[in-house]
Amino acid sequence: MMIHLKRNWPAKLLSLLAAIVMWFFIMRDQNPVMEVTYTVPVQVQNLNSGYIVEDAPDTVRIVLTGPRDTIISMKSDNLRAYIDASGVKPGQNNVTIGFTPPAGMSLVEIKPDSIIINVDEYAERKVSVETVPIGKFSDDIALKSVTIVPKEVTVSGRKQLVNAVSKVVMKVNVAGQTKNFSAVSNLEAWDTAGNVLDVHISPNQGQVQYELNLLRKDKAISIAVPTVGTVADGYEIKSISTTPVQVTVTGREEMIDAVSEIQTEPIDVSGATASIQGSYNLVLPSGINSKSSTVQVKIEIQKKTT
Repeated sequence: MMIHLKRNWPAKLLSLLAAIVMWFFIMRDQNPVMEVTYTVPVQVQNLNSGYIVEDAPDTVRIVLTGPRDTIISMKSDNLRAYIDASGVKPGQNNVTIGFTPPAGMSLVEIKPDSIIINVDEYAERKVSVETVPIGKFSDDIALKSVTIVPKEVTVSGRKQLVNAVSKVVMKVNVAGQTKNFSAVSNLEAWDTAGNVLDVHISPNQGQVQYELNLLRKDKAISIAVPTVGTVADGYEIKSISTTPVQVTVTGREEMIDAVSEIQTEPIDVSGATASIQGSYNLVLPSGINSKSSTVQVKIEIQKKTT
């Protein structure tokens, strides 16, 4: 048996090598090496908690090579490039963008493969929230109260910008408002000159509740006639009427809303046996005004029926 194996061994070796080469070419044709390009997000790693980087690129382009089957089975959403920021200092830093290819893949290119980033110190502080009205209330509107939620927010970011924040404001359109209202709006950080600063605000929205009063509200109110004393024996009051039956009064909204009727001065009916008629003064509460100061009153008195 060994004699047969030793015969023509050069030809047999060549045949084996040819079979191996043929297998390689067949497999390469069925699962060829391919080159693919991806746009992947960039993560900043190992950054000192006291520093901040805001101008690092969001994405970079990478070129990979690998067998087609590997590329097809790979989840591109999991690909990430990174910047190792462990050695950066405040100011400009030239950093390299790294990428670790998945198993079975090779990295051909990262573009860009290095960049200059600006590193600043990180800072945060609490700042009160103020409202800035857009437009104005009409002359007959008085502002009763303003409630802001939240009253205070946290601003954070580059130390220089955070220190420059003078106030955090919420813009509110008040033009044409006549009743209590609320509004929700984004917050802005301003410096002393009113310039908007690029800092992070948490929370970044606020809500405001306005309570308003009308300085002058008109309302038609019924008239009531109080009487004092009692009519003569055997007589009774049949009816009481006024002309007009209502009077228009004016005043602050909360005062007007609290009034349900306007009374005349008391009318004495003591011992009366006949109807009483005449002009009587209106008694207006403090802060309530009316163009009319008197009304005509008629009190009908009649004998009691048995």
